[in-house]
Amino acid sequence: MTKIIISLILILLFISLYQPSYGGNSISITVNAVVLPRITQSIIRQETKIHIKDEDIERGFVEVPSGTILEVKTNHRNGYMLFFQIGNEVFKEILVMEGGRTISLSSNGGLVHQPYLGNNLEIKNLSYRLYLREGIKPGFYSWPLSVKATLL
Repeated sequence: MTKIIISLILILLFISLYQPSYGGNSISITVNAVVLPRITQSIIRQETKIHIKDEDIERGFVEVPSGTILEVKTNHRNGYMLFFQIGNEVFKEILVMEGGRTISLSSNGGLVHQPYLGNNLEIKNLSYRLYLREGIKPGFYSWPLSVKATLL
C-alpha cells in the first residue's frame, strides 16, 4: 500500500513539474486509499492428545493449561472471531480460558469475538476445561478442538 501511495505522489510531482504553467491556474487532486482488512494465523503450539485418568473421571472434567498457543495478525479495527470446532463426542461442554476471560462452548463448538487491541500481532494462550460425558473410560483421546481466526 505504501508503494502505491509513493508512486502516486511521484507521478503527481512529475506532472506538476513538466506541465506548462498558465499564470494563476492550479490543479487539485485528491487521492484516497482503502486498506482492506486481512487476517493471518499461525499455531505455535497445539495439544494433540488428552490423557484422561481415573481422578479426571471422578472430578468430571480435564484441565488443559496452554492447550493452544495461537499467533494472530490482523489490521481489522472491528476485531475478529475465533471459530472453535469440536471433532469428537467425549466432551459435553468445553470452557475456553484466556486472559481472565472464560467462554463456554457447547458440544457443537462456537464463535468468540476478539476485539482489536490496536496492534497488528496478538499471541493467544488458550487453556481449557473439558467436561466429560458419562461412561468415559480412562485412556488417551485425540484432541477434540480446532481453532481458526476469521474476520467478522
